[in-house]
Amino acid sequence: MQKPSTKFPCRWRLAIVLMFATFLLGMGTTVFISIERGSSVTDPDYYQHGLDYAKSKTGAYNAGMDWVMSASLAGRDLQVRVQDEKGTPVGGGKLLFQTRHGNEKEVLPLSETAPGVFVAPWPVTGQGELRGELLFTKGESVASQKVVFFN
Repeated sequence: MQKPSTKFPCRWRLAIVLMFATFLLGMGTTVFISIERGSSVTDPDYYQHGLDYAKSKTGAYNAGMDWVMSASLAGRDLQVRVQDEKGTPVGGGKLLFQTRHGNEKEVLPLSETAPGVFVAPWPVTGQGELRGELLFTKGESVASQKVVFFN
């Protein structure tokens, strides 16, 4: 009677030990990277960042948090009105309409025709739906609003 070969069980043991070692090496690398680099979620000042959410880069209050934008189609033009919390027009800023078509991002700048009233030609010909985001900046204050237009 011939003795069974023991080479194959030894190879399986070696393969299992290598997989376990690879797993431990990957876990160690992940822990090391998370400790060294961290993220804003593990930032010690994470809670303070949440408290300062409405502040601008200089620490002043972002007035744009209280601004209201109302968009409409006026004929063949896109018209947007920007007002503060009291209903007073907010003029002198810069307004952009950003939209995506697949992987491409299109930006349509709107020009101010009257205080707080911004107009641009309608960017799409034909019928359909257009999704995008209005982004208004004035100084360090920023206001944004997502919109959907049906033409």
